Amino acid sequence: MTFEKLLQQSLVWRGLYFVTLLLVNIVVSRSLQADGTGWIYYLTNFFSFILLVASLSMESGYTFYAAGNIISHHKLAWFSLIWTFLISIVSAIGVSIYFKNIKSIHTDYIDNYVFYAATYIAGILLINFFMVLFYAQKNYAAPNILLSLVNIVLIILIVIDSKTTKSYNVVVNSYFFSILLQGILLAIAFIYLNKSFKFIALPNKSSFKLLLNYSLIALTSNVIFFFVYRIDYWFVKYNTESCTPADLGNYIQASKLGQMLLIIPQIFASVIFPQTASGELRENITQAIIVFFRVFFQVLLFVIIIVSIIGKWLFPTVFGASFNNMAMPVLLLLPGIFSLSVLCLLSAYFGGVGKVKINVVGGVYALIVVIIGNIIFIPLYGINGAAAVSSIAYTVNLLYSLYHFFKDNPMPLKLLFSFNTNDWKWVKNMLFHKTATS
Repeated sequence: MTFEKLLQQSLVWRGLYFVTLLLVNIVVSRSLQADGTGWIYYLTNFFSFILLVASLSMESGYTFYAAGNIISHHKLAWFSLIWTFLISIVSAIGVSIYFKNIKSIHTDYIDNYVFYAATYIAGILLINFFMVLFYAQKNYAAPNILLSLVNIVLIILIVIDSKTTKSYNVVVNSYFFSILLQGILLAIAFIYLNKSFKFIALPNKSSFKLLLNYSLIALTSNVIFFFVYRIDYWFVKYNTESCTPADLGNYIQASKLGQMLLIIPQIFASVIFPQTASGELRENITQAIIVFFRVFFQVLLFVIIIVSIIGKWLFPTVFGASFNNMAMPVLLLLPGIFSLSVLCLLSAYFGGVGKVKINVVGGVYALIVVIIGNIIFIPLYGINGAAAVSSIAYTVNLLYSLYHFFKDNPMPLKLLFSFNTNDWKWVKNMLFHKTATS
C-alpha cells in the first residue's frame, strides 16, 4: 500500500474519531462550565503523568517492535492485558495513598478519585496498546469506529442527563467509564479479529528485554514532553493571584482546542513512524514532511485571521458563556501549534530512524524555556503569558529538530517557504483520490 493510501485511510477513520472527541469536549464543557471542566481536565492531566511513569512508557516500545514485526502481535496483545491490570492496580493504590495522606481529601471522596484513576489509567493504557497493534497492521477503520461509537453514546447520555439534579456526577462518572469501555472494546476486537485466543503466549525474556530497553529510553523523552506540553497547567492553577479556577478552565480548553488542531499532523505521524521504522517509503516521507510544513504554515495564517475576527464570539457560543477568556490564549498559542504540527512529523521521523535522542534534547531546551518563562510571565500576564511562553518553547524545539532533519536530508532551507499550488494539488490527490478506500 502506498504512503498516500495509508494517509487517506488514516485520515478518514481517525478523523471520524476526533470529530466525535470534539463533540464530547463541547458537551462536557457546556455541562460542567469552565471551572468544572478545568477541574476534570486538570485531574486527567495528573493521572496521565502517573500513567506515563508507572507504565514505563511501554506503548512506545510496542510502536517500534510491532511496526517492524519483531515481536509477535499475539504476544504483545496478551502482554498488554497483564501489564494494564498490574499498572492499574498499582496506580489506584498510589492515588488512594496520595489523596488520603498527602492531599488530605475528605474520605467520602477518596473512592471517587480511585475510580477516576483506575478507569482512566486502565482505559488509556488499553487504547494506546491496541491502537498501536491495529495501526501496525494498517487497520485504521476498526479501532476508530469503536472509539467513535462509544463517544456518540457518551454524548447522548450527557445530553439526556444534563437537566437532572445529579447531572454533574453523571457526566463525570460517565466520562471516565467511557474511557475504560473504549479500551476494553479495542482489546476484545483485536483479539477476536486476529484470533489471538488461539495463540496465548507472552514475549520471551529476550523480547521483553528489547521492549523494556526501548521503552525506558522513550520514557525519558515522553516525560520531558509531558512537562513541556502540560506543566503550564500547574503554573496556572497555583498562581492564584493572577489566575482563577475559571481562568484555568479557559486556558486548558484553549490548550485542548490547540491539541485538536494537531489531529491531522498526528494522523500523518501515525503513518510516518511505522513506515520509517520498517524502512519503507523513507524518501517519500522526507518529501512529504517538507510539503506538510508549507501547507501547515498557510493554514496557520488562515486560522489566525479567523480567530482574530470571530474568536471572542465563537468560543463562548460553542463551549458556554463561562469560556469568555479563550480568544487571546488561543491566538497566542497558534504559532506554537504550528511548531507542534511539524514536530509531530519530525518526532515520528526521528523515532522511526532510531534517533530518539534528538527528540529528547529538543524537549529539554523547550522545557527550560517553559519553566523560566512561566515563572516570570504568568504572575504578570496570567493565562496570556502562559500561552505566549508555550508558543516560544515549542518554536525553540522545532528549530532544533529542523536543524537535525536538514543534516540528515541536505536541501536548501528555502524549500520550507517555496509555496506553490502543487502542494495543495498533492494534498487534494492524497485526500480525494478514488482509491482512498482500496
